[in-house]
Amino acid sequence: MTRYTLYYFNGRGRAEVCRMLFVLADVQFTDVRVEYSEWNRFMTKLSSPMLPVLETDTGLTMPQSMAIARFLAREFGLHGRNGQEMSRVDYICQCFYDILDCYMKMYHEKDRQLYNETSRRSSNKEDKLSQLRSNYETTCNRILPFLEKTLQVYNNGNQYFLGNQVLLCDVMAYATLENIVEDSPSLLNGYPKLRALMNRISDYPKIHSYLKDRTPSEF
Repeated sequence: MTRYTLYYFNGRGRAEVCRMLFVLADVQFTDVRVEYSEWNRFMTKLSSPMLPVLETDTGLTMPQSMAIARFLAREFGLHGRNGQEMSRVDYICQCFYDILDCYMKMYHEKDRQLYNETSRRSSNKEDKLSQLRSNYETTCNRILPFLEKTLQVYNNGNQYFLGNQVLLCDVMAYATLENIVEDSPSLLNGYPKLRALMNRISDYPKIHSYLKDRTPSEF
């Protein structure tokens, strides 16, 4: 059996979808969490200058969160049954990733301004953070209506994106939407199917146990 090691910072961020795929598939993995203060030293040990990174005992080293997620989904049978289903899973995931990417850029800029002791508050920095939040909210308002309608294609949106099976796109939905719920829950007003999907994912037995025991994090 392949042994997996996933490297990422000590937070949910861009790696949470990958962690949740391991949990959903009931596949053991080593979850290596790197503190920001350790990153420069730790980076020299990896072949990639970015996180997350997936390593296996078969010699695979793979960066980029969505490349890792798609690989794991294919390995675990969570990417769809045929090319058409896989394509649907992929474009739904990409829509959610566009939202997640905007959120992460906004979060990290806010984090830098809050904790970088050598910096000073300036109108330029405030403007940058304001612009990133505006981009995030605009992206949510542009994409969420489409995803709400897309979810309703199967069973009027009362199960999962492709029917009765939890797939990569459903896990990606939860990993993205939980940030919205924590940061700006009003952005989900008017999207009852997406809210209900979050509840179904969080109530899914394997996922529920993971979320209950998960260490809280800021992002």
